[in-house]
Amino acid sequence: MEERVKAALEKFEEGYDCSHAILNAYADLFEFDEHSMEAIRKPCAPMVGRPTTVCGAVAGALKALSQKLREERESGNSTEKKSELIREFRDRFEAIHGSVSCTDLLGVDLSEPDGQTTAMDKDLFHTRCVEFITDSALILEDLIGLKPKA
Repeated sequence: MEERVKAALEKFEEGYDCSHAILNAYADLFEFDEHSMEAIRKPCAPMVGRPTTVCGAVAGALKALSQKLREERESGNSTEKKSELIREFRDRFEAIHGSVSCTDLLGVDLSEPDGQTTAMDKDLFHTRCVEFITDSALILEDLIGLKPKA
């Protein structure tokens, strides 16, 4: 398994949420400002009452991809590339998992206290979320050119 994928999974096991686990593993590749880096480096768990529409692993990978494309745009590359790659990421993730919605993927609503409890009781964070983190990281690596397409 790729080094950064392992790093993302390790951060998740340390208590980082899915999004921050992905961002932390790839943060050194991008020019995040100091405030953003501080937020990325801090672990945080899913918060009851917060909307969890998009899978955190997907959100983190898309944030990293957007940052990479922002840097490329500043170098003169097309803004159309950003939309194209974000759409490709989403399409590829949905082809594997059927959705990018956290609620759809887990079958529980993490914004509700009962959803959090059910997710913990069913060990969804360790049985499902690790898959989403792994696949998000692998797709991200492919799209930013860290590994050749299979």
